[in-house]
Amino acid sequence: MGNETDKRRHPRHDIPLEGILHYRGETMPCQVRNISAGGALIKVEANIRPGHYVSVEIPEKLKMAGRVVRLIWKHAGISLEEGEAEVEAFIVEWLGHQSKDT
Repeated sequence: MGNETDKRRHPRHDIPLEGILHYRGETMPCQVRNISAGGALIKVEANIRPGHYVSVEIPEKLKMAGRVVRLIWKHAGISLEEGEAEVEAFIVEWLGHQSKDT
């Protein structure tokens, strides 16, 4: 029915970067699809479930941690519990680099 207002507290930014998922002592590659100061959407082959605590690293740039809140066909939505200020700073820096490239 009509356009629904996005109820997220923080705007999302498409940031297609390679990352590393840390989960239960294992590490595996993932792709960060989008990110906000409150969470991220990653694509991963891991067998994770909603409620699991994970951390995601964008090598040499950012590390964030939180809980998986949704899982839809190899895409996990993560609600951040650690690193919100670092994520905000990363987004500002990343967007600044993108505007210089265009």
